[in-house]
Amino acid sequence: MTDEKIKEILKKHKPKSWADIQRQIKEMQKAKQKYTRDAKKLEVNIMNFVNRLEPLVDPATDEVLCWVRNPTRAEWDEMIPKEYYEYENPEDMPPEVREKLDNHVYEMMAKLIAIPKHDAKWWREHTNIPFVMLFQAHLMKQYELLGIDVENF
Repeated sequence: MTDEKIKEILKKHKPKSWADIQRQIKEMQKAKQKYTRDAKKLEVNIMNFVNRLEPLVDPATDEVLCWVRNPTRAEWDEMIPKEYYEYENPEDMPPEVREKLDNHVYEMMAKLIAIPKHDAKWWREHTNIPFVMLFQAHLMKQYELLGIDVENF
């Protein structure tokens, strides 16, 4: 490297004094201290993040219909039973598989809708097809945000 290049670099990136370096190290230590390393607190933070609720909103009125919890990874894996992957089109499913899928949607509602909390039977008796489609669209949006491709849902 030429002397000119070295001077140019030193002009752009002035060398730090020992006091500057010590001050910078202390600042980094203070920044680290503001974040906890307590495992119990971190687990609570993780669970609060995982259990965060999102509103399911009526697109016609902009009113919140319910609050939905995002599923854990294990729940995502269970979300669509493996037997549904056997069929390319929902029309190809035998009636008993289609009925199981239909009931599965209400079981998912019972698991994931936190407010108001009801069982699958209640959701089946008190919701209609547009609500089910809205709920499924919400889940599909979550899948898309995670980059997961879902078919036959």
